Amino acid sequence: HPHTLPSHLPPSLQYIENMELGIKAANKAGGFVGSAICYTGDVTDTSKDNKYGLDYYVDYARQLVDLGTHGLAVKDMAGLLTPKASTMLIGALREAFPDTPIHVHTHDTAGAAVASMLAAAEAGADIVDCAVDSMSGMTSRPSMGAIVASTKGTPLETGMSLSALEVL
Repeated sequence: HPHTLPSHLPPSLQYIENMELGIKAANKAGGFVGSAICYTGDVTDTSKDNKYGLDYYVDYARQLVDLGTHGLAVKDMAGLLTPKASTMLIGALREAFPDTPIHVHTHDTAGAAVASMLAAAEAGADIVDCAVDSMSGMTSRPSMGAIVASTKGTPLETGMSLSALEVL
């Protein structure tokens, strides 16, 4: 069998055969297909025994795009993406798929998600998820206010008003 299923993920996750029907059906109906790639491990580990290196993610993304995916989402369900890993992964996906929208979703489990989302945006992500400040952090998304403040005066500036966000 050409596709190996990661031993710790349920068969429905990152198993291209389970994605094919939905992708093709959504395309046939004229929909926008956004496919998620679950992030695990550490792409900064370049050792030979790392099953989840850059090649793994780029190959899986290629399979999704070849099936008809219009947009790629990186779903970091455990908040494992570090700034360096974000730069490497999103940079590799952006290089491989220059015209495909890339969306990154993480959780602030380790408290580094603001930095990781800034790195993802700098590496070419089109969308990074965040949460209003009062509902951000820990198991939630990174702080919207921190991202807005951190991008002020940079090419990534959001144009959002911090004072307008404060009322939220």
